[in-house]
Amino acid sequence: MNQTTLTFLDSYCERAGDAALWAEPINAVSNLLFFYVAYLCWRELRPQAFNRFRKAGDIWLLLVALIGIGIGSGLWHTYANRATMLADVIPITLFINVYLISAMRRVLGLRWLAIGICWGLYQVFTVAAQRYLSPDTLNGSIMYVPTYVTLAVLAAAILKKHASDGLEFVFILGIFSLSLIFRTVDLWVCPFLPLGTHFLWHVLNAVMLYRLVRVLMTHAR
Repeated sequence: MNQTTLTFLDSYCERAGDAALWAEPINAVSNLLFFYVAYLCWRELRPQAFNRFRKAGDIWLLLVALIGIGIGSGLWHTYANRATMLADVIPITLFINVYLISAMRRVLGLRWLAIGICWGLYQVFTVAAQRYLSPDTLNGSIMYVPTYVTLAVLAAAILKKHASDGLEFVFILGIFSLSLIFRTVDLWVCPFLPLGTHFLWHVLNAVMLYRLVRVLMTHAR
């Protein structure tokens, strides 16, 4: 298989080349947080489960994606192979795309034509990054650059329209920045921190995704 930014995902400090099932216990267990934040969101959304399901269908889909992220990433950090790599990547991709569309509609109030154009530009940016950027750049974190830039643009746009939501998105962007740092330095800290820092990527991402979904739930109400 040719190397792309999607294939440079198999090198973590905690695993350190060990192919054993339980070679990454902290990386694996930290994925339980995605199930927890999905539960927190479900608990808040549950009162409108029946009478407002159609109006909050996108949010329910995001909760499914959150559970998928927990399952897929957990499998990837225990059974590291091509199938589990896809199980890890697909729910993340689903969450990103659904959230982008939902935020543009619910928070920014854009028309569907504008949403389609913006979403298309994001796809072009993402494909170009996967094809042309070196997969080992920033320890593979380069694959998240399109998402990071898109979140920054979204935060700026929301800040101009809704100050409180915009500040929340700026805070979320800060969490994402920190999580990317921990993901990137994972291998570099191995000599003095054998567990690495990849598990902090999971912890901070769980917090970030929870806060992102809560913004949408606020607008859904």
